Amino acid sequence: MRTAAIYLLLILALPALLVGQEEVGEGTAPAVIPAAAKEKLARLLPEPSEVGAARAGEQKFFSSDLYQYTDGAADAYLDYGLVAMIHQEYKSSSTDFTLDIYDMGVPSNAFGIYAAESSPDYHFLAIGAEGYGTNEILNFFQDEFYVKLSGFSDKDETGPVLERFSRVVSRRIGPSAPMPEFLSLFPAQHLVSHSCKYVKKSPLGHDFLAPAIMAAYAFGENQTSLIISKAPDAKGAAQKVGQLRDYFGRSGKVAPQPGLAPGAFAGSNEFEGEAVFFASGSYAILCINPPPNPESFLKAVMEHITENGNRVSF
Repeated sequence: MRTAAIYLLLILALPALLVGQEEVGEGTAPAVIPAAAKEKLARLLPEPSEVGAARAGEQKFFSSDLYQYTDGAADAYLDYGLVAMIHQEYKSSSTDFTLDIYDMGVPSNAFGIYAAESSPDYHFLAIGAEGYGTNEILNFFQDEFYVKLSGFSDKDETGPVLERFSRVVSRRIGPSAPMPEFLSLFPAQHLVSHSCKYVKKSPLGHDFLAPAIMAAYAFGENQTSLIISKAPDAKGAAQKVGQLRDYFGRSGKVAPQPGLAPGAFAGSNEFEGEAVFFASGSYAILCINPPPNPESFLKAVMEHITENGNRVSF
């Protein structure tokens, strides 16, 4: 069974979480954040009367100096286009809250970092476009914002309090936006819920595949990883397929498989295992650990690309 191996590929496809962090000296000057960006974020902070908790300490802003706040994950946020972040603490009679709101510039970036930090095993909530939570944290994304809320209480349950707090923030952002439209490129049948990712840099460690969206598909006990890489046009998609052919040729073996899809190749190597890849319009499609008799699955993928590929972008 390769379930664990395939999901590991999805995680490893997020290189921003794997690279070493740059060192930031104590004397590093704080980032210059435009006043408009600060005002935009500050308007999203709940008033104490809305959440039953007083603000504790001054609000803080970060952008390119995010290392000073979250050194271990700063690269991921910056790679997804962080504009600015606001940090504010709150305190009630029984609970201490920490609220961080990240302005990621555009909704696709907000989804990208949110999905990078989530897992299909989490408990998901209908907050914003989508959220997930535990008894101590609640994270969600909405429009261009990624919101992270944590709470510590001397009582047993903080989860419901975090949810009420998060809904106040969501209302301040505005009407709830839908999930990214580019997710319509994924066929629904056999799709593992909440496994979709958006990768801006080096999907599976390959710069030429960026940008890409990824998802896991379950076929019995085995899982397939589907990567859809966007190119400027059909010529660019064919070039990406050629680069994949060269990569598998160097690292393992590769051969044409026109019976699977027009211009398709099958390759294998020690790391990815078995793979099928081809171009469809301006998209390069890579299917790792394809299901038995993959023709029907690949046909469904191509149909979704044909139906939706011209009206979505990422």
